[in-house]
Amino acid sequence: MADFDLFNGDADGIFSLLQLRQVDPRPDAERVTGVKRDIKLFQRIEGRAGHGDRVTALDISMAKNANALKRVISDGADVFYVDHHQTGDILDHDRLSVITDDAKETCTAYLIDRHLDGAKAAWAVCGAYGDNFQALAARIAESRGLTLPLGRLRELGELVNYNAYGTTVEDLHIDPAALYAVLLDYPDPVAFLDDGHPIFETLQTGHKQDWDVAQSAREVDVSEAGQILSLPTGAPSNRIAGLFGNALVDEDPQHAFAVLTELSDGVQYRVSIRAPKGRTTRSAADLAAAFGGGGRTAAAGIDALAENDLPRFVSAFRDAFAP
Repeated sequence: MADFDLFNGDADGIFSLLQLRQVDPRPDAERVTGVKRDIKLFQRIEGRAGHGDRVTALDISMAKNANALKRVISDGADVFYVDHHQTGDILDHDRLSVITDDAKETCTAYLIDRHLDGAKAAWAVCGAYGDNFQALAARIAESRGLTLPLGRLRELGELVNYNAYGTTVEDLHIDPAALYAVLLDYPDPVAFLDDGHPIFETLQTGHKQDWDVAQSAREVDVSEAGQILSLPTGAPSNRIAGLFGNALVDEDPQHAFAVLTELSDGVQYRVSIRAPKGRTTRSAADLAAAFGGGGRTAAAGIDALAENDLPRFVSAFRDAFAP
């Protein structure tokens, strides 16, 4: 019997798996992850996971993994799938167990916290902060009766999330699988922070340097719907784009934001979309899906938007998020 742990390399994926594996250790599990948008992880185990094997999938879109998921199940593996993105049609099979909720303010770490009855809730708080759900993070701590240094946990969650943004793992400060392995040695995030591990300082320093790049963003479009900004080609832009989008919508919750990052080919953009927090609009995921992307109601992304599609995207952005 083999175990496979498939998880998004962002904060939500990492902190979800930490909760599970500190309650149900599987030290020999193969860890399958990558940059934040590297979510078609079932393809990596297709043809290898089979009869009697156990697969855990966390914070990766079921819709994007549907065909490979079916193959893995048909080959005899048992799959435990937890996610908060749009699922598409869920396969009805005895070997597939699913926990899902695509409500606007939820995350996979919170779903795992509920599944485990709060056994490792402090990690769930970090996961919620990493996914930019500050109110949810505070509610998790309060509902579990925890007194935590929420400001420090927010910084950790945001930095772990920041680390996952990039075109390739080489863009990142640390491979998400390696970052997960470091955190796994600590019983909770406070213990990690109190220990002063050098990885935390690495992420703090990198974030500060990359934030200078964000501050020089070029304005592409401004409307009643919100603002579209562009960052130059390069690893710093790849790393900071997501947190930059989060910061913009936190500062101005009545408007939507899109952060474009120029890709190295010079004719495409990666796009991070944030829907308004303070009013109801169309889903960010719906807008992204119209251009081959995906995500969730509050935040979504497009891996490659062609430059000649930019005018159409601007128009669709205005329509989706108009007051």
